[in-house]
Amino acid sequence: MAKTQLMLLPSCSQELIQRVRNNGQLEILKVPHLIVLSQAPAIRPQTGRVPLSAECVRQVEQSLALSCRYEDEAGGNAVCHQLRCAATALQLIKPISDFLNLWMQLDDENTPELAARDIADLGKRIWPEPYLSYQQHNCLTEGDVKRASLLMPSLNTALQPGNGSWMHPRLAIHRALVFFCQGYTVPHRDLKQFLWAAGLDCLYASKLDRKKQGSREIGRRMCTFLGANLKLYEADIVAVPTHQDQRNRKMVQDVVPDIFKLRNALAHGLSVPDAGWLSRQDQPVESGYAYQLIEQTEIALRLTLIKLLESQPLFDIFSDASRLDAYFELGAAGILAGIPCRALPE
Repeated sequence: MAKTQLMLLPSCSQELIQRVRNNGQLEILKVPHLIVLSQAPAIRPQTGRVPLSAECVRQVEQSLALSCRYEDEAGGNAVCHQLRCAATALQLIKPISDFLNLWMQLDDENTPELAARDIADLGKRIWPEPYLSYQQHNCLTEGDVKRASLLMPSLNTALQPGNGSWMHPRLAIHRALVFFCQGYTVPHRDLKQFLWAAGLDCLYASKLDRKKQGSREIGRRMCTFLGANLKLYEADIVAVPTHQDQRNRKMVQDVVPDIFKLRNALAHGLSVPDAGWLSRQDQPVESGYAYQLIEQTEIALRLTLIKLLESQPLFDIFSDASRLDAYFELGAAGILAGIPCRALPE
């Protein structure tokens, strides 16, 4: 008996919506299950095991969705996992509201039989705020969808569930992706920064040498990999709204120490290192430097993960403890495994 699982994506651009309506679905993944971006199917209100109101159904039908139609009932968990992987790929390219929240399953007659709680609230809630202020105008485009689809092979490898979270063969990348996703699900803003900083720790810290596991060495490696002079707010995966001009656009080499100062303050039960970091009550939240550090921690983690998922050689290096250390030890000398590695400034 055929079933369909959907992950609604309400933050799609009008151009993408028209593209799908006029030209049909976009393929995200072929195997092991066909995942596509398509229009949500027509649903009759107040039917099925999870009856939805007419207004809720209207909201569903106006949305695009990641969807998979499948025959094998036993494969439902695997399909759900693949949908979550596809949603994670999109979240890496352009973070949107309602990440992983709007999941539902339809039976063979397209009546709802399972649905996340947020689905039922679609017809009566105020639209959610963006996770981070700089993401205010994030709308998915066709280019975002195509770029996300290219991440899927490596992403599936890194999130493959059969090995467990402690023995995963790509453990550092796997754990960093878990922290990346968890940062969007916790309600407390400071915990988001803590989890995203932990993701950076997973990726950059040596797995073999305790002397290369501290924030100073992690910062050095981030400068090497991302570019010491890169301004995170000006990375190609970021579009800060023009009216949010209060941000301090520091370079990676200047902002990384502060990222870990903020992380350590939270971990050790301390106040923020500088009281001037906090937003004033009469100013927008994004005007505070501590809040900007939360955003820049997310940008640094997201940028690193995208670089790894888009490059199989880098993906393999960051998956292997010995090759990871060798990459950063030899980076200043030039090239390892055919991949340029930028030297640190003196």
